[in-house]
Amino acid sequence: MFLSNAERFIVAFNKIEKYFDQELNDTRYVPFHRAVLRLKMNNAIVNRYHNDLLEYSELRNAIVHERTKINYTIADPHVEVVEAIERIADEVTAPKLVIPTFSKTLQIIQADLTLKDVLATIRETKFTQFPVYRSKQFIGLLTDKRVLHWIAQQMNGDFQELLTTPIHELLQSEKTGQNYRFIPRSMNIYQAEEIFLATIKKHEGVEALLITEDGKPHQKLLGMLTPHDLIDIP
Repeated sequence: MFLSNAERFIVAFNKIEKYFDQELNDTRYVPFHRAVLRLKMNNAIVNRYHNDLLEYSELRNAIVHERTKINYTIADPHVEVVEAIERIADEVTAPKLVIPTFSKTLQIIQADLTLKDVLATIRETKFTQFPVYRSKQFIGLLTDKRVLHWIAQQMNGDFQELLTTPIHELLQSEKTGQNYRFIPRSMNIYQAEEIFLATIKKHEGVEALLITEDGKPHQKLLGMLTPHDLIDIP
């Protein structure tokens, strides 16, 4: 069945409005614009699109409440607007989750490996971030950035001797705090993005989010994402 732009817009809008009603679970009717303002406080996707959603609310009112005939609407949204609200409706009601979006095989290294071993791994694999374990216990995230910083701090010493330094010593020498966070596989990509934004504002230097079943360090790593990964999402 062929739908006009206005009809497609209303279908997508109603899909979003129904989702809002379910999320708020309020016994009283909550106007759409008020629902947006309430949900954006705790919903990363609504927060991302709240300005667009408020504008779409005005357009919906023009389409629905200002009809002059049964099959005539005073406002007929442009196809780009229709496609935009349809995309937002899909993202709001079924957002992409960090798993499977960022499911990947990670290059895990053991804490007793030397700096020379890690540099060789970087050269051979092109990996630049390494979850570090002592046996099965996670102890930190080593990145090429931290390796370079550590080498720069040790340049007064014998470089050949530096190459034999165990990786766990590099992690212990860092005083800048954790450069990672653990998150659960059920988190959506917009929530992950907000974590990065929040840590940037606090100057916390988080370089990656490590994904496990429930966001616990002792659980199996399922994937990892960086700010750059979020930019590359199709």
